[in-house]
Amino acid sequence: MLSKLPFLQALVLAALAVCTLAAPARAARIVLPSDATPDHYEIAVAPDAAALTFTGTVRIDVTVHAATRRIVLNDADIVIDKAGLAGDAPANAPKIAPAIAYDDKTETASFTFAHPLAPGRYALSLDYHGKIYQQASGLFALDYQTAAGPKRALFTQFENSDARRFVPCWDEPGRKASFSLTVTAPADQMALSNMPVAETTQLPGGLARTRFATTPKMSSYLLFLGLGDFERVHRDVGGVDVGVVVKRGDTARAGYALDAAAHILPYYNSYFGKPYPLPKLDLIAGPGSSQFFSAMENWGAIFFFESDLLVDPRVTTEADRQEVYVTVAHEMAHQWFGDLVTMAWWDDLWLNEGFASWMENKSTDQFHPEWKLWLQELGEKEGAMQVDARTGTHPIITPIDDVLQANEAFDTITYSKGAAVIRMFEAYVGPDAFRAGVRRYIAAHAYGNTVTDDLWREIDPVSPGKPLSGVAHDFTLQAGVPLVREVSAICEEGHTSLTLAQGRFAVDPPTDAARAATWRVPVTAAVLGGGEAKTVVTDAGGHMVVPGCGPVVLNAGQAGYFRSVYTAGGLAALTNRLGELTADDQFGLINDERALAYVGEAPMGGFLGLGPRLDAKTDPIIWSQLAKSLADLDRIYSDQPGQPAFRAYVRRVLAPELAHVGWDETPGEDANVAIMRAALLSALGQVGDPQVLAEARRRFMIFLVSASDHALSAATRRTVLAIIAEHADQADWDQLHLFAKGARSEVERKEFYSLLGRAEDPVLAQRALDLALSGEPPPTVAPNIVDQVSIRYPGLALEYAAAHWLAISQLMEPDSRSQYAASLVGRGADPALIAKLDAFAEKNIPASARGEVRRADAQIAYRARIRTDRLPDADRWLAGPGA
Repeated sequence: MLSKLPFLQALVLAALAVCTLAAPARAARIVLPSDATPDHYEIAVAPDAAALTFTGTVRIDVTVHAATRRIVLNDADIVIDKAGLAGDAPANAPKIAPAIAYDDKTETASFTFAHPLAPGRYALSLDYHGKIYQQASGLFALDYQTAAGPKRALFTQFENSDARRFVPCWDEPGRKASFSLTVTAPADQMALSNMPVAETTQLPGGLARTRFATTPKMSSYLLFLGLGDFERVHRDVGGVDVGVVVKRGDTARAGYALDAAAHILPYYNSYFGKPYPLPKLDLIAGPGSSQFFSAMENWGAIFFFESDLLVDPRVTTEADRQEVYVTVAHEMAHQWFGDLVTMAWWDDLWLNEGFASWMENKSTDQFHPEWKLWLQELGEKEGAMQVDARTGTHPIITPIDDVLQANEAFDTITYSKGAAVIRMFEAYVGPDAFRAGVRRYIAAHAYGNTVTDDLWREIDPVSPGKPLSGVAHDFTLQAGVPLVREVSAICEEGHTSLTLAQGRFAVDPPTDAARAATWRVPVTAAVLGGGEAKTVVTDAGGHMVVPGCGPVVLNAGQAGYFRSVYTAGGLAALTNRLGELTADDQFGLINDERALAYVGEAPMGGFLGLGPRLDAKTDPIIWSQLAKSLADLDRIYSDQPGQPAFRAYVRRVLAPELAHVGWDETPGEDANVAIMRAALLSALGQVGDPQVLAEARRRFMIFLVSASDHALSAATRRTVLAIIAEHADQADWDQLHLFAKGARSEVERKEFYSLLGRAEDPVLAQRALDLALSGEPPPTVAPNIVDQVSIRYPGLALEYAAAHWLAISQLMEPDSRSQYAASLVGRGADPALIAKLDAFAEKNIPASARGEVRRADAQIAYRARIRTDRLPDADRWLAGPGA
């Protein structure tokens, strides 16, 4: 599953140690008994989309391993109307129905029999009924508008633990079984599942019964059902029927994703050494959105929200196009890492998500090197390192006790740190050895479950001289960010003798245990104009001889997961020759100096002084990252006395580069220039650049009076509208509201409604909040309006969510509700928000599910410390001659 990492990253840049709420006591792990396990499910469902209900039957082939009177499985919001058990022999087949008991806390149903069941095979048959949700959980409905009127489509979303809302089942990743699914639905609708249709039977009343082929053995969270007025475009790719499924009328927007899938599938077949095992692979687009994820890797039937799969030339930006390709690559990687081979329990979720996050970049870079995905990935790694530098962070492999905790594991550590350390591991053992180990792993564990050490055991034998398991244990079993410090760099006879020391980069005072942690850190160092060398730095330090004499770059290429700290002379030499560094190393230097400055380990002027050194030759990705960093610092500066001087600095740094590239695309320009242009315009609009505001206004007025969709190009449309929304007056806001109500697509509807929450005017911000729950915006979009208000007014958004929690919580996935309030305030820098969030959590969030609350508390405290402790240093630098 691809989480909404921009949302998560905004949260997890938090300091985890500075918390008002105490961490909850460790609970016992909630798992199902192992005395009975499933082998096969035969499921038949009949949805009533209009009533938002469904009925179902299931026959589960069960193996009883030890004598027991009870069979326990997962059940949530499902009522079992009838239950019975049949066995292989009369003695093993009680004829009476079992007693049924529900436990809402553990989301289980237990079946108790009058006499113990002897070990053997049984068939548990259940008749049941359940609800259809209006958020992405279990079986859910998404409504959308067409020229003929409103329509409704049905989909399922089961990760991490919501298959239990569709069928009573063993809803744990380690309880794999095969599935046969049959659905009765309107005959004019297309039915979709993991496998191809095996048989369709026409029924009276305009209905049809569709039976799908039986799946391979797989985890319950990968099962999928979709129903709606769909169209499918497809092609044969190496014997696999690859398709993109869309709402009727949207096939013209599907070609880009289909091309991407056709590129990627043969590449993955080769890389993993095992061809994709199913006969078909569908990429399925659903209207609407989720606060918490964008796509889901159901085996053979990958679900996407439309904005993450379809390309519309009228509105799709270059960043969108790249994101669609990357998202397709991520979810397709899961077809092997996650679906074919699955983690045994959520402790090892990173085996799914970290690997897919790494593989998305590797595969995309294979076909689109011009996008420089590895350079862009450094921004994701930076987000993970900010989290990981705090005492409350968790290891990549972390104990998970229940499904609420599992939901919180879909975070930046799992995804971005996971991907970053895999990249480091591949660089350490070499790409060929790493791939050989991955192939061994896939071959050894296909259709099974694993733990992380299973992967290392397959890589170690094919990487002689560089066993990975020890290094890997250091980075996956303990939290934290290593720090590699340049002690000395001495030029001797044409080479540099480099002495290094290891430490720990910590934002908050580490615990004794964290202080004692050490790593075996693979380090690549390079001399500008010279060569490079590799070593492993331990707690005893390290020494290396690098060809050439000159400034030394630690972590050359930035594949390593550590902070680099230079001597004063070494840093000055690199800063003076910043333009000679590779783009990766420029990115790394800026990130490290920013992180060190924010915690007081380096002057703020060191970071701010790098901006004026960038020029027209600097890679667009570096400019984009700098613009985003400065925009975020401006939010911390909000309403502070030094903000006008800081904003003037931002305009001095960014405006010349915008003048260089202009507002509009030029023929033959680098694809990433479009992304940079949007970042520059967004930052300059935020800091009130008069020329940017005036030009945005001019283009918006042309858009208003023109009947053409092309009055605003797709490349600038979103940025112009965002600038207008942020600086909107009443008339602007009303116009955007009209656009939202009359939007031609669900993607545009979501965009315009979200823009209404961006207004800086507090009166308009309140209007947006009132609109959110009015019933006018689609249910999946309403929470996003509140989220947009929180960018500028986190306290106002939290107060609104708290006052309307019963209504707003119903618009989100049940297991994800505990994260929403924290997301609203994590961008704030006012310490008073902490008490308000904690009061909300005490009233509305179970103690075991307050991880995101603690992270938000800590982020607020961290940003408040930057405001009080570090902005004065920035103010002094801005007032000096260096600015």
